[in-house]
Amino acid sequence: MIRFRSATITLIIINVVVYLFVMIMGLFRGPLGVSYRDLITVYGAVSRLALSNGLIYTPLTALFLHGNLMHILFNMWALFQLGHIVEGVYGMKWYLIFYFITGISGSLSAAAFSNAFTIGSSSAIFGLVGILFTLGLKDDTPVALRSITGYSLLPIILINLFLGFSIPGISNAAHIGGLVAGAIIGWFAKPAYARFARTRKVFTKVKEKSPEEFSRDILVRYIPVLNDLKNVKSEERTLRIVQLRSELSSLKDQEVASKVLWELYRRDLLSEEEFERLRRFL
Repeated sequence: MIRFRSATITLIIINVVVYLFVMIMGLFRGPLGVSYRDLITVYGAVSRLALSNGLIYTPLTALFLHGNLMHILFNMWALFQLGHIVEGVYGMKWYLIFYFITGISGSLSAAAFSNAFTIGSSSAIFGLVGILFTLGLKDDTPVALRSITGYSLLPIILINLFLGFSIPGISNAAHIGGLVAGAIIGWFAKPAYARFARTRKVFTKVKEKSPEEFSRDILVRYIPVLNDLKNVKSEERTLRIVQLRSELSSLKDQEVASKVLWELYRRDLLSEEEFERLRRFL
């Protein structure tokens, strides 16, 4: 049975549903002859005017409104690509918190530096880029994440900022605001693997388990997880392999660690490439 637990997909579905709803409402007009689509945009988009008139919710609602089909298609494609990575690294709860913090920060930045109405989720998406950028600059970032974080994202950042300055109607203030907020979060926030390692270290001091007991705990935890991610190449699986490597290296007995690794491979939960890479590490 496939378990549906992706905040990224949920955000995409909400954005698409809202877009379709707004498009349908554009077919109807209010008492003054103004289409309901325009009314939703005016009362949902963020702007200096809206905030000064008490529409304090607009920095949030603006994240779910899009101007046209290309606008939402490009943003949802970028969210799909980046969201899964950030969600896998930080976990669903913190991913959603970071998404809205960076998105709202970008919305407020747009209102501060422009008089225009601003809509779209690109400020939050730039926030995800900022998180991954500074995450890749930290010394404890796993090698498996280096190719999708840090300076590897610099061309994407520069190209999009250039397009923002070159094409009318794009809010670079929103993009930069989200990017800066994300960069700050990426530098100070603890990824899941770092929080996991810290928690496990304290637990070890209290319990003082033997290597054999730890090996059984590792098997109990990783057999169902790797079975769910079997034959799937994703950022979540990469993160789990990184965590597994960290746990195996913490075992004082190399022979016990090798037995755990062999047991996972024997159950066909590790590919030959993953098995060889982990074995060489031990």
